[in-house]
Amino acid sequence: MTGNPAATIYDVADQAGVSISTVSRYLNNPGKVAVRTGERIKTAMDGLSYIRHGNAGTRLSRQAGRIGVLAPFFPAPSFVERMQGMSPVLHEARCEMLIYSIDSPEQLNDYVRSGIFERRLDGIIVMAMLLDEGNAHLLHHAGMHVVLIEQHNPLFCSIECDNIRGGALAAEYFLSKGYESCGYIGQRMALPYSLQPSELRIKGYEEALKGAGHELRQDFIRLGEVSVEDGLNMALDLLGRPDRPRAVFTMSDLQAFGVIKAARKLALRVPQDIAILGFDDIEAADYMELSTISQSLKESGRLAAEQLLGRIREPERPLRNVQLRVSVVERSTA
Repeated sequence: MTGNPAATIYDVADQAGVSISTVSRYLNNPGKVAVRTGERIKTAMDGLSYIRHGNAGTRLSRQAGRIGVLAPFFPAPSFVERMQGMSPVLHEARCEMLIYSIDSPEQLNDYVRSGIFERRLDGIIVMAMLLDEGNAHLLHHAGMHVVLIEQHNPLFCSIECDNIRGGALAAEYFLSKGYESCGYIGQRMALPYSLQPSELRIKGYEEALKGAGHELRQDFIRLGEVSVEDGLNMALDLLGRPDRPRAVFTMSDLQAFGVIKAARKLALRVPQDIAILGFDDIEAADYMELSTISQSLKESGRLAAEQLLGRIREPERPLRNVQLRVSVVERSTA
């Protein structure tokens, strides 16, 4: 014979007649809750024999925090570098970082609506995925602390990259070098639950070229998968034509590596015959001597972790939207 199920924070909130976020605030920092409200919550906890699990309780009573990181399933190097930026911040704060790979919109919806709360996470970082308004309001109403990377929502803190400016920088850099015939290799279609930076990057690129009196020819655009192999295949097609572009900007460093391989196969000199510029500045870009647009990947991860911990410690702290500057990292391919 089993006993009654243990009371949850939801039961306490119902019994005390307050929101879940108020109970969470009381558990984390009782001084931030009105005296009478705190008394009601304590009475409800006592009446329900509520036991603080995992990371509930004041900071002094915690052994460690639990931070969830939701990321698209495919292991992009940019995601790994962001997590490298998060890791030392969370480690210093004695927080456990739990990674959840999402491979479908249904799985994202399931995690947001049940998994996050079942695992008693203190907060989550949503990396490069679309969090719709319904799920955003659900998390906000439940008092969950959230930081978004590459997406903006007024309910949460966010860290963004200026993708349009990044594309414009690529065009400006090519033109400053005298490369007026420019091509673009990007992503055809993002996963249904992830974001689509390729559209923003080509927008900035095309507008900057047009503003300087130059055209991004439609036959100089190739769209496909974000991989070295697809970058190679698209570049062989683009650079194999007799009127190939003088310079190629890719929406990712991975595709740019494919362009470098294609140039070698076609016996083209880089950058004398074809200039190549990537986007992201992953660690391998330095090894490959790839010129690229940096979006400060590790810094974005570090800032996301710091903002999340700040909100957990001080829920009344103002929300912040940080847009990181992009910059050209000049190496040997452009």
